[in-house]
Amino acid sequence: MPEFSDPEIYQTALEGLPTGVYLVDRNRRIRFWNEGAEQITGYLRQDVVGRFLRDHLLSSSSDLKDFDSDPDDPLNLAFRDGKPSTMEMSILHKDGYRVPIVLRTRPIRNSRGAVVGATESFEKNRTSSNSTRRQIALSDNGCLDEITGLLTKNFMETQLRERLTTFAEHRIPFGILLVQIDHLDRYRASRGPAVVPVILRIVGQSVLNCLRPTDILGCWGANQFLAILLECEEGEVVLVGERIRRTVGRSEIEWWGDRFSVTSPLGGAGCRTGDDPETMIARAAVSIQESIGRGGNCVTVLP
Repeated sequence: MPEFSDPEIYQTALEGLPTGVYLVDRNRRIRFWNEGAEQITGYLRQDVVGRFLRDHLLSSSSDLKDFDSDPDDPLNLAFRDGKPSTMEMSILHKDGYRVPIVLRTRPIRNSRGAVVGATESFEKNRTSSNSTRRQIALSDNGCLDEITGLLTKNFMETQLRERLTTFAEHRIPFGILLVQIDHLDRYRASRGPAVVPVILRIVGQSVLNCLRPTDILGCWGANQFLAILLECEEGEVVLVGERIRRTVGRSEIEWWGDRFSVTSPLGGAGCRTGDDPETMIARAAVSIQESIGRGGNCVTVLP
């Protein structure tokens, strides 16, 4: 049909996709950014088109990578070898938290077969999408904290009791992690008390996005989060904690024109026979104090 020969038709189709799609030239400059990319990242096309922002979105100020010289970077595979690739990674949302995505990169060739650029498409992985839907349902029932958007402490206490009952009856293992923010008092003193809710929300959302759909995350204590890790053996708790620690460190807080990252000490515990909420939380609390005593930005699960 003649009307399908009009390039604008294809551009319009790409514009409206819920999947994020963008095009980059050989200089890594973004040339196209669709509505799906806007929705997933919070960045509008006027924020990114014509800029070298792609590498910043996939890296962070605390974990800068030289993508241009990285042989395993998807764009380099496309430009150098003409190879498509698919990778799981995280992208930086405009609000500062990390969003786990599946990134697919494909080379763009001209009529002579030369690679002149690449298209990268991305979408939230299933973990993130399911967690988002669950949070929306819980917000309708008043179970979310207004500052962080996470579950309230009262709701988390109920969840912890339920998991302990299930463990006692069916021996299904689970673990917990307490997550805190290193040197939060320093940020409050140097940048003002209004920065604290911003930090808490960004860190909380970053942690939520890197957990499985079956895990539960909510508020706990002053400036502290609790993650309940279902079907997780005690020996696996530290592995989850390390993933959370890295994700928090790669998030960014924007405050009065400045961007900075924070780190987190974590303390965990696995469920044991005879545990009640108090004993389990007590072990995690001792573990997190051990992490803080070691200088922070680490994970401890004491025996």
